[in-house]
Formats: sequence, structure tokens, C-alpha cells
Amino acid sequence: MNVAFAQAFLVPLFAEEAPVAPAGSGPFGFLMMVFVFLIAMYLIFYLPTKSRDKQMNKMLDSLKINDKVLTTSGIIGSVFSIDREAGEVVLRVDDSANVKIHFAISSIYFVYDKEAAKKIAKEKEKEKEKPKAK
Repeated sequence: MNVAFAQAFLVPLFAEEAPVAPAGSGPFGFLMMVFVFLIAMYLIFYLPTKSRDKQMNKMLDSLKINDKVLTTSGIIGSVFSIDREAGEVVLRVDDSANVKIHFAISSIYFVYDKEAAKKIAKEKEKEKEKPKAK
């Protein structure tokens, strides 16, 4: 057997070298990974929730009588009265039968904007009036 062959192929197979630790291992690397993980969780979960809560509070603070709203349970009605101290709102859901339902003010999901709805309706009318080009 050739000595060069033995040194080149067999010695590395049977040699017992100390294992090399991967870069970034140890307590500092672990703490850095935990820190990066916590920052990622903050950015993914907490910030969007915080901004959504701000928008919701702004919407509920601007709520006034006769606004058309949608509740979290899917009921659409008009605000009849608001008691902000008690956290309640009374919605009129049927004008002909004078049906009113009490809700928690936090159950209001969406407030329909009358002005925005009018603008959208006008834009749709303009689009219908335009002749289609061929």
C-alpha cells in the first residue's frame, strides 16, 4: 500500500480530533437568539394590535346618535342613544316596529360613513355614464 494514500485517506478517517464548536454558540449566542426572537414577536404581534386598538378607540369616541353601525354579531342598526359611562349603546334595528337593542359599546365593529358612501355612489354613477370605448 502506498504511504501517501494512507496519509491522504485513512489517517483522517481514524484520527480523533476535538470537535469544533459552531460559530455563535455558547451563552452569548443563545442570549442573542432569544433577544432577536423577542423583538420579532413584538413586531409581529404587539404593534399591529396596538395600532388596531387606537383606530377602534378613535372610532368609538367619534360615535354619535343616528350613525349607522355594524356590530360584531353582524347586526346593522342606527345608534339611538349612547351611555359612555356605562359602556352601553342602544341600536334601533327596525324603524317600522321601533325595535331597539342594547349592546356594549365595545361590540361596535364598524361605523358606516355617510359621506364616503355618497362619494362612492357618485363615482359609480359616473362610471356607468361613461361610454365604453372599443
